[in-house]
Amino acid sequence: MQKDEKVKEVPGLYGTFAMEERMIQQIWNENSILPQNLKTIDDIHLQILKPGKWNLAEEGPDFKDASISLDGKVIHGDIEIHFEEKDWWAHGHEQDPAYKKVILHVILFPPKGKKAALKKGEGNPLPTFFLLPYLPCGLEEYAENLAIEKLSGIKPDQAEIPTFLPADWKQARNWARERWLAKCKYAKARLHSTDWERACHQWFLEVLGYRRNRVPMARIAQRFPLQIWQKGINPFEAFQTEKDWKLRGVRPANHPQKRLEQYAQLIKKRPDWPERLQRMNLSMVHDGANAPLRKDLPIKELESEWAQQILGDTFGGTRINTLMVDAAMPLWSAKHGDAFTTWFHWSVGDVPTAHRKWAKVAGLSTRKQPFSNGIAQAILHGLLLE
Repeated sequence: MQKDEKVKEVPGLYGTFAMEERMIQQIWNENSILPQNLKTIDDIHLQILKPGKWNLAEEGPDFKDASISLDGKVIHGDIEIHFEEKDWWAHGHEQDPAYKKVILHVILFPPKGKKAALKKGEGNPLPTFFLLPYLPCGLEEYAENLAIEKLSGIKPDQAEIPTFLPADWKQARNWARERWLAKCKYAKARLHSTDWERACHQWFLEVLGYRRNRVPMARIAQRFPLQIWQKGINPFEAFQTEKDWKLRGVRPANHPQKRLEQYAQLIKKRPDWPERLQRMNLSMVHDGANAPLRKDLPIKELESEWAQQILGDTFGGTRINTLMVDAAMPLWSAKHGDAFTTWFHWSVGDVPTAHRKWAKVAGLSTRKQPFSNGIAQAILHGLLLE
């Protein structure tokens, strides 16, 4: 670990953004990694048994006292994390005795070309794990969620108007469209790798997990396909199959066991909800200079159909909108065509309360164009650019 913060310009869906190496460490610390078929770059089967204790207080490896399994052999030691494989040499770790207990080098980006095998301490080979393919969502989403987490505790009357807001409603719409296109691209990739029903089931459960519990929810979705839920499943038993839930500070209504119970209720009421979603008409193509007003669109009727006909009134509050704008609508558009106008004007999902005040003061939210998902998404885009 280096005392200075290491930052790298990372290519993302919306352009490059600055990313601290500390964020990769946080991903590792929270074990936010899909566990199926983990392998090192040398094709060694890897299991993460214990990620280790995050070393925030002293020089040396990023995580200490970790446990991993390599081809079935359990090994105990330290973990070092970098952006790239070359950083091991750049930081002089091969000559530093503090790193002789490192058992795994974790890198975010793939090695470039053929390199000499990493060595530690007495010249023993060091396995390297390429992390990026095993993340359940994009790097920008991690960065965005961390930023939102910092802002979510800000009360509207305490929040200063930030400088990263879009300049006007037109720019807000353009910024929102960039986010929309990126979400659709991600949805198309999902549908390319699996079928409609499985994609709906998995992404829906991931969104129900929020950022902190997205990975264990993804594991449950893979372990228990929709057909198993349709036959009947005990949500508590499904919850018990995962041991790394992040529950500290979680409100009772957002507890993952509660969300799994709600999902079981949904399947009981609407076992064919993915098919019902597919039959919705979400497309209102309108990309001209004069964007439509929300009052001129059947948004309320569509929101009612989503809540009642598809979800059987199982979910409420802002989460029901987040499920639509972050999972359902991008998947629908990847299969049927553009639904940007509907997505833009849909009611707001889970965003910090201060965003409403910022939008109103900045003139982005008015009586004619009330605060909507698109405005909230544009603010998040500005936040990420910042």
